[in-house]
Amino acid sequence: MAMAVLNVSAANLELVKNGVANVMLVLPDQPAPDEQLAAAELADYFQKISGAEIKIGKNADLAPGAIPVKIGLALCPDAAERVKAAGSDPAAFMLRVQKDGVWLAGLSPEGTLFAAYELLEQLGVGWYLPGDLGTVIPSSKTIVLPIQQTIQIPSFKGRHLQAIGDNTWARRMRLGGLGAGAHGLPVKADPKKNPEMFCQEGGQPTHQLQVSNPEVLHLATEAALNYFRKTPGEKYISMSPNDGAGFGASPWDANDMDPLHGKISVTDRYVRFFNLILTEVHKEFPDAGIAFYCYGQLMRPPVKEIPDKHILPVLAPIDLCRFHSIENPICPERQYLKQIIARWQELGCEIYYRGYYFNLADQGLPFSMIRQISDELPFFYNNKIVGCRVECMPMWGHHGPSLYLASKLMWNAKADAKVIVDNYFKVFYGPAAQPMSKFFNILEDAFGNADYHTGNVFDMPHVLTADILDKLDEQLRAAEKLTSPESAFAKRIKLVRLAQNYGKANLVMMAVFNNCDFKQAKAEHEQALALLSEGNQFYPALFCGSALKYLNRFWSGSVNMAAVGLANGNKIVAKLPDQWLFLLDPLNGGEDLGFYQPAMGTNNWLRLKTFSQSWGNQGLRYYKGEAWYRTTVKVDEKFKGETIHLWLGGVDDLAAAWMNGEKLKCLLHGAAPIGKPWEFDATGATRFGQENILVIKITNREVNELGTGGLTGPAMLWTVPQNQSLKSAPNFDGVKTGHQ
Repeated sequence: MAMAVLNVSAANLELVKNGVANVMLVLPDQPAPDEQLAAAELADYFQKISGAEIKIGKNADLAPGAIPVKIGLALCPDAAERVKAAGSDPAAFMLRVQKDGVWLAGLSPEGTLFAAYELLEQLGVGWYLPGDLGTVIPSSKTIVLPIQQTIQIPSFKGRHLQAIGDNTWARRMRLGGLGAGAHGLPVKADPKKNPEMFCQEGGQPTHQLQVSNPEVLHLATEAALNYFRKTPGEKYISMSPNDGAGFGASPWDANDMDPLHGKISVTDRYVRFFNLILTEVHKEFPDAGIAFYCYGQLMRPPVKEIPDKHILPVLAPIDLCRFHSIENPICPERQYLKQIIARWQELGCEIYYRGYYFNLADQGLPFSMIRQISDELPFFYNNKIVGCRVECMPMWGHHGPSLYLASKLMWNAKADAKVIVDNYFKVFYGPAAQPMSKFFNILEDAFGNADYHTGNVFDMPHVLTADILDKLDEQLRAAEKLTSPESAFAKRIKLVRLAQNYGKANLVMMAVFNNCDFKQAKAEHEQALALLSEGNQFYPALFCGSALKYLNRFWSGSVNMAAVGLANGNKIVAKLPDQWLFLLDPLNGGEDLGFYQPAMGTNNWLRLKTFSQSWGNQGLRYYKGEAWYRTTVKVDEKFKGETIHLWLGGVDDLAAAWMNGEKLKCLLHGAAPIGKPWEFDATGATRFGQENILVIKITNREVNELGTGGLTGPAMLWTVPQNQSLKSAPNFDGVKTGHQ
């Protein structure tokens, strides 16, 4: 696909002069809703710019001498041929300005609407964030347009920023088009009634259908045929396994190990399944295709099967680093993404990108993606990616420039990203453009240069150091001094200030929580909640719902439980260290070998940190299996006679514990998500007045997209009043994060 801008002249057409309009918006006799919307938007913004009221009517209503602005393909019959000479995307359009009038015509009504937005942007209107505060409207009593014939074709067939929460803003930014990918197969079956139709693990059916089963293939083929019969003209049906693992084994698998998960890639299995479906579907619908989530254990291309050219991999690299750009040589995982794209292309497949424009499992810490987007969208365009649907959990205070840039480059991947970003700061922040630009450059440098690749919140304190936060605050203070407090510029800076203060409260909460200062952690947690509320009252779109969701999911449970426990009479007996002795147990033989025994030699054990560094940053990014932690802790005689519990603030994802060789009873466990604490009764095993040997076995069942494993939070021994009952936390089988 391409974009063409043709024949722009130095001459102008005057539409409004000194606040008086000599123009009329002309609609077809039977206008489509998007054509009506185009007229309404033009009339509204013309009035806001100049004060002039613009009439909307039909050809018959056009007064003698009035300049027509004709809206829709029906009023510009030669436009289709001219546009199609450059491209056939339904969103493509022509904007023609001549001395005798203006014509806006798209290959679809939506394309005509986008032509109207192009016209308004040429006049200086900008939608930099959703809502009124994000809208910039120039003021001029005179409105002129250059004589031109502009034809634009979007760079990508699909342009979606998923879950941004404002469809009006999305359409003004010309997002839309081809969507692809969804979890699930169109086959109804019950694992209890039809276990043979499901993958098997441990002798039990999982939630994944076994696609090599003949009945599954038959039902899926019939469903695909029915879908295309009911939706003529539809190009793709979306078919994918359910979210999560549980694939078992299949005779259709190739012996291709996925290096991220330590499991066999199941892509060959599904490509064969899709090929067989399309063999039947193409007898009736020769151009029909299947779009599937190229995700998790299906991200690697097949090694035996050759995919039908109508199969569309919807590449969703959820397990890969989100801190860095695909062009950043420091990051091995984004380089791996390049390899994946190249290998799918070698198989003759078009590719659809289903990425992520936020830092997963992050409750809203400062994060910017300007350089990633600047690099990757042109890369995708140059490598024939046909569409982008990128999941967003927008924290607009920090994500605003990134998402604005993404929408612009999705429409025109050849545009100069630096020019777009510089214009954003110049127009949106006015006199504070320079310090706000420096603010985001500091943030971009911090992540771009950070040698951390798991892309989760546990790495953020290493990137957002005190020095970085001070530099960011310095630029915000400079920006605030340059603007009038009641100006729109000041309010836009306040969006960033509120987001920044919220992020800092979270970073302090994390630090004091790891130091077992749970009273202060709860206070910072409450401060973060208050800032969420303040931000959403000031600008409802500032914090998305995921900020609260992830704050609750990964921190609220442990922070509140510890703080409430201490308030109710619990006493900390001993804080356990950050660094423990550590030993991998890939064959799960540690219990038989007695790793929990006090006399076990430990000269061959390594040293590993727990809450201050993730597994991924200590060389264990892709390890899945068992591992052992070991430390010693002295318990004072004064606690003798009290109930002693071992409390673990974060575990990924299963734990068992021994004290002095005695296995401890688990009283409370979270399994997953990792923000749920674990608790064990250590009363009978504790030796008072002397050193105790504490051993914890961790089972990390899945290499998840967080890059975590093992102990992820602080650990302590504390007393529990005998009249205090513990309510078990829910049991979870795995971290459920993924696609909507």
